[in-house]
Amino acid sequence: MTTLAAGRERIEGLTGPEEIRRSAFLLLSSVLALIALGVVMVYSAAAVESAEAGAGGGSPLRPLLSHAAKAGAALALMLGAASLHPRTLARLALPFYVLSIVLLALVLVPGVGVAVNGSRRWFALPLAGGFALQPSELAKLALVLLVAAHVARRPDLGAGFGASFLPAAAIVLLPGALILLETDFGTFVLVSALGFLLLLVAGARVRHLALLGLLTLPVAAAFVAASPRTSYVLDRVGAFLGRPGEAIAPAQGALEQIDFAESALRVGGLSGVGLGAGRHKLFFLPESENDFILAIVGEELGFIGTSIVLLLFALLLWSGRRVLLGVRHRFGFIVVTGVLITIAMQMLMNVFVAVRWAPVKGIPLPFVSSGGSSLAALSLGVGLVLAIARHPELDDPELGPEPGDEAT
Repeated sequence: MTTLAAGRERIEGLTGPEEIRRSAFLLLSSVLALIALGVVMVYSAAAVESAEAGAGGGSPLRPLLSHAAKAGAALALMLGAASLHPRTLARLALPFYVLSIVLLALVLVPGVGVAVNGSRRWFALPLAGGFALQPSELAKLALVLLVAAHVARRPDLGAGFGASFLPAAAIVLLPGALILLETDFGTFVLVSALGFLLLLVAGARVRHLALLGLLTLPVAAAFVAASPRTSYVLDRVGAFLGRPGEAIAPAQGALEQIDFAESALRVGGLSGVGLGAGRHKLFFLPESENDFILAIVGEELGFIGTSIVLLLFALLLWSGRRVLLGVRHRFGFIVVTGVLITIAMQMLMNVFVAVRWAPVKGIPLPFVSSGGSSLAALSLGVGLVLAIARHPELDDPELGPEPGDEAT
């Protein structure tokens, strides 16, 4: 039996079409609730700073209008993806992957990608609200789709290292290498973990994954240690493990961010200081509307507010799992699994930073933070899950056999 077969639960009464529709509705409802909460909290976190920065001509409503526009575009992408047939998704997997690789390469070109603090991760687009496209967010979905399409055609992933495993591993390694060159270490860790987990779920042998890790991880570690553009990674780890010296400004800044986030959560108490009344967002906590939005939720809405956020994520993942139980083709199974893993890992990485369980990584909270690229990509991913939920049982060679069936 493959790992995919071993991990596939079969529960009578939980995999019928009606149950899948109910689960998809719950998943969509939780996502919409998180997006709506995000619009409110981004406005609360950024309004004062926006008004101060644009004194004499700025408006505190600008963050609200900007993020509402991003949320509207994300919902349009979600609905568009949900309307597609899984067969169409499988056929679009390779073109979408190639596009993401091209964008990841172009963002490294001086004059094309926007350089911020020595890193090139964004394209500045001439759109209202100053939207910046981050190709690595699209690369996560492209990786999931192509791995799913590859496994649907070649379900014997564990047959051999060279002929079966390496082609699938290359799908993961290429975007991971380009993201590392951008010096976006947090996203590199997320994409690498996502890829390894997908390969494991798809039936790759543990020894093949271990060999791949032995061949690639030392190279990545050497790059981080040797490149001056990735020195911030060691600074942040140092700040997390122990207070750095005053001379190490980047590390001291990372430590202060964690201190302020922890302080905001502590000040909020049970019910918070009130929506809009938080003080840590007032030039104390950088990226309060993005990386540290959960700290603002905790300060203004308290433990009750943060619990609601976490419960919405729990509902999202629980309902997504119930959709997964009813999928009867490998392509859909891997796509839904990949989207759920992406959301779960990104949520956990953001929460762990906010509660001082991990060093600062720069990973936004899914559907809640202000990052437009993350919101668009994750909403598109939810649309893919909804598309699979509309067609969970298909007998189609392009979509592969039922999960758990041995390849013939």
